[in-house]
Amino acid sequence: MSNLSQRTVGARARLFDRLGRYLIALGGVGVIAAVLGIFLFIARESLPLIQGARVEPGASLSLGPGVLVAAMDPYGEVVLTGGSTGAEFRQLAGGASLGLNRPEALDSSKVVAAALAPEDGVLGLALADGRLLPATFGFDPHFAEGQRRIETRLRFGAPLSLGAGPLVQVALRHDGDSRFSAAGLTQEGAVVVARRSQREGLLGPGPVEEHRWSLSAPAQGRPTALLLDRRGRHLLIGTDQGELWEWALGEVGEEPVWQGAFRASTSPVTALGFILGENSVAVGDASGQVGVCFKVGQGQGRQFQMVHRFAAHAHPVTAFAHSWRDRQFLSADAGGKVALHHVTTGETYIERPADPSGVQALFFAPKANGFLVLGRGGELHRFSLDNPHPDVTWQTLFGEVWYEGYPEPTYVWQSTGGSDDFEPKFSLVPLLFGTLKGTCYALLFALPLAVLAALYTAEFASPGLRQVVKPAVEVMASLPSVILGFLAGLWLAPLLEKGLDGVFFFLLLLPLMVLAAAWVKAQLPAARLRWLGPRAELALLTGLVLAAGFLAFGVVGPLVERFFFSGDLRQWLSAATRYEQRNSMVVGFAMGFAIVPLIFTICEDALSTVPAHLRAGSLALGATPWQTAVKVVLPMALPGIFSATMIGFGRAVGETMVVLMATGNTPITDWSLFNGLRAISANIAVELPEAPHSSSLYRVLFLSGLLLFAITFVINTVAEVVRQRLRDKYSRL
Repeated sequence: MSNLSQRTVGARARLFDRLGRYLIALGGVGVIAAVLGIFLFIARESLPLIQGARVEPGASLSLGPGVLVAAMDPYGEVVLTGGSTGAEFRQLAGGASLGLNRPEALDSSKVVAAALAPEDGVLGLALADGRLLPATFGFDPHFAEGQRRIETRLRFGAPLSLGAGPLVQVALRHDGDSRFSAAGLTQEGAVVVARRSQREGLLGPGPVEEHRWSLSAPAQGRPTALLLDRRGRHLLIGTDQGELWEWALGEVGEEPVWQGAFRASTSPVTALGFILGENSVAVGDASGQVGVCFKVGQGQGRQFQMVHRFAAHAHPVTAFAHSWRDRQFLSADAGGKVALHHVTTGETYIERPADPSGVQALFFAPKANGFLVLGRGGELHRFSLDNPHPDVTWQTLFGEVWYEGYPEPTYVWQSTGGSDDFEPKFSLVPLLFGTLKGTCYALLFALPLAVLAALYTAEFASPGLRQVVKPAVEVMASLPSVILGFLAGLWLAPLLEKGLDGVFFFLLLLPLMVLAAAWVKAQLPAARLRWLGPRAELALLTGLVLAAGFLAFGVVGPLVERFFFSGDLRQWLSAATRYEQRNSMVVGFAMGFAIVPLIFTICEDALSTVPAHLRAGSLALGATPWQTAVKVVLPMALPGIFSATMIGFGRAVGETMVVLMATGNTPITDWSLFNGLRAISANIAVELPEAPHSSSLYRVLFLSGLLLFAITFVINTVAEVVRQRLRDKYSRL
C-alpha cells in the first residue's frame, strides 16, 4: 500500500508539475500575444498616414469653346458653367441641361472674360463694352423619400461698369452684405476697380452706392494677373516683371491706397490664387514655376516673403484652385498638365496630363474629393481625388516647418484653432522633447534620493528602523497618480511659487549642513559618540532638515530676494525668462515622488541580496562600513540599480496624470525649469477625446502612441542587455 501511495503521489506531482509548466508557458505566450496585438492595432491605425494621393478620371463633357469657368455642387452631381451664352446648370453625368440663364445684356455685347468665386457663390461675366455682369448662385440639396435632389439658384444683378473697352481679365468678390467688389484688366494694361454697396434703410433696402477707380502704380511693369480677397479689401496684381503689387481698397467709397511691391518671380506672373484662409498666395509664372508666399513680420512691418517652391510645370501656369477644407491646391499649365500641392508640407503629390488643348480653369470640389478641369477647347473633365492625410509627412512630424505667418521654420504642435481655415501643426518634436524633459527632471530628483535611501536602509539602518522605513516607502507606490497630479497642480505649484527663493536655498543648504555635521562628527573623539545610535542619528538628520528649511524659507531666502531681486524673485524671473506657475520643477518633484518607491524598492532588494561574506571580508580587511558600502556592496548591486533606473525611466516616460495636471501642457522646446512642457502621454489624453475618427489628428495621436511604445521597448531592451552584461561581469568577482 505504501508503494502504491508513493506512486500515486508521484504521479499526481508530475501531473501538477506538467500542468503548471503548461499554464506558465500559456501565460507567457498570452502576455507576448497581448503586447503584440496592442502593437499591431496601434500600427494599423497609424498606417494610413503614409497612404499617397490617388486620382481617378471620371465623367467628361464637351461644352464648346465659349465656356470660360465651371463649378459643381458638393455631391458632384450638378455643374454650373459660365461663358458666351450666359450661365447654365447641367447634370454632370450625361450633360443634360437643367436651365440656361442668359442676361439681356448679352444681346448687345459678347462675353470676353469671366470670374468665379465659388466660396462666395458669385459668378461674373465681363462684356466687350467694359461692363461686368455679377450673379449669385447656389446648390441646395433636398432629401425626400430617401432620395437626394439638388436644387439650383442663380440670379444676375445690375451690371458694374469697369471701363470703356473689353477686359482681358476680371476678378469679382461678394462678401454677403450686398457688396460687390470687382477688378478688371484692360487690353492696354490698365487696372480698374469698381465697388457697389446697398445699405439697409429703416423700412427696407437703402440707396445703392457705386464707385470706380483707375489704379496707377508707382512702379515699373505691366499688370498680367489679378487677385481680390474675399472682403474686397485688398487687391494683388501680378506683373510682367515678376512682381506683386498690393493695393488696400478699404471700405466702399474710400480711395485705394498703394501698399508696395514684392518680387515674387524672375519671370512674368501669369496666375495668382489664394490658399484657404486667404493669407497665403500661390504665384505661377511664365516659366512654369509655382510658389507660395505670405506676409511675415509684425504690425506695419509685415512684408510678403516667398516661402515655398514647388515642382515646376513645363509650360506657363494658367490657373489655380484651392481646397475648401485644407491647404491643398491645384495648379495647371498651358500644356494641359495639372499638379496637386500642399502648402504646409511643401509637397507635390500628383502631376498628370488633363487636357491636351491646355487648361482654361480649375475647380476644387467642396468636399476635397475631386476637381474639375476645363480645357481651352471646351472639354470639361472630372477627376476623383483620395488624399486623406495630405498635411502629414515625415517633415511635418519631425522637421522644421515654415507655417503661415511665422517668421521662420520651427517645431510647433497646435492641432486645432478658432476658425475653419486654421493650419494644423503636427510636429511631434515638442512632445518628444517634453517627455524627455519631464523624465530627466523627475529622475534628477528621484534617483539620488531613492538610491541613497536604499543604501542607507540596507547598510546602515537598524533592523527595526528598516522594518518601518521600507514598508512606509513601498506604501507610497500605492498612491494614485491622479492624486499626485491633483496635489502638484493645486497645492504644490502655488506653494513653490510663493517660496521659490527658499526652494533653491533649501536644496543648497541641506547638503552643506549635512556635510558640516558629518565633518564635526569625524573630529569628535569616539568616546563622546557612544550615545549616537541609529535612532539618534535619524533624529539629528531630521533636525538638520528642519533647520535647513527654516534658514532657507525664513531667513536667507527673503534676505537675498529683498536685496538682489527687488523683493520679488518671481517678477524678476518673468522679466528675464518665461515663468509659469505649473512648470517643470513642479513636474520633477511630483513625478519624482511617484517613481521614488519603485526605484527604492528594487535598489534596496539588490543591495540586500549582496552576499554577507563580501561585507565581512571587507570589514575584516580594515575597511570602514562606508567604504564597504561604496566599494563592495554598491558595485555588486549595480545591475539591480541599473534595472531600477531603467524601470523608473520607463514609468516616468509613460506617466500621464501627473504631467497632465501639474504642467501648463505647453508644447515648447526649452530646458528651462520655469516653464511647462507637454509629454506624449498627456497629449494623447488631452487630444484623443476631441479628435474626429480617422482624421489626421486621430492618426497622428496613434502614431505618437506607437512612438512611445517603441521608445519604451528599445529602452527596456537596451537596459536588459546592459544589466545582463553587468551581472556577468560582477558575478565573476
